[in-house]
Amino acid sequence: MMFAVFFKFFSILSFTDPEMVLEKGETIKLKARNTLTQKFVANRDNLLKIRFLLSKTGINDGDAVKIQIADENCSDVIREGILVPSFLAVDNLFEFQFDKIPNSNGKTFCIKATFEPQDPKAKAIKFFSKKDDSSSLCIRPAYKNNAWQQDVSELNQRMSQYKPWFLKHFYLYAISTLFILLSFAIVIILILV
Repeated sequence: MMFAVFFKFFSILSFTDPEMVLEKGETIKLKARNTLTQKFVANRDNLLKIRFLLSKTGINDGDAVKIQIADENCSDVIREGILVPSFLAVDNLFEFQFDKIPNSNGKTFCIKATFEPQDPKAKAIKFFSKKDDSSSLCIRPAYKNNAWQQDVSELNQRMSQYKPWFLKHFYLYAISTLFILLSFAIVIILILV
């Protein structure tokens, strides 16, 4: 079970772009069977996920928002899928996760969002725009490192500003290793007893 937990943790672990903050501006309506298009520049390699802020009504069951990531000219589709509620379980946070794009740093990508409702009478869904730009969708790209060790290191660095001294650097690694070893030991002792 512990291996399953760690596998799940590292499969969803990604690092959002700190320069692109999710702040609610005005709402942008996406009508049924229409498409919104927006460009953005990736700030790192291994683009893995894009988060979107929708209004609290979100996406109704059975409806779908198809997302495509295309090249700078919005012509060649690189990745496609649908928006799903975020693992973080925030009401209006949705994300599009895809196979990572290795050489994404500095490249311009085009996002296409198409609303495909199940009900033919459905009217529109609402995305939030950027606080300082009412015509741009409020998005936040997320990235992943090449190896899980780099993910752990970056997670440690990002959390270090909030941690006391004994949970930094090699202290954290020692505590984590000790925790895992003791957890296994307790399970083995309980089985043998």
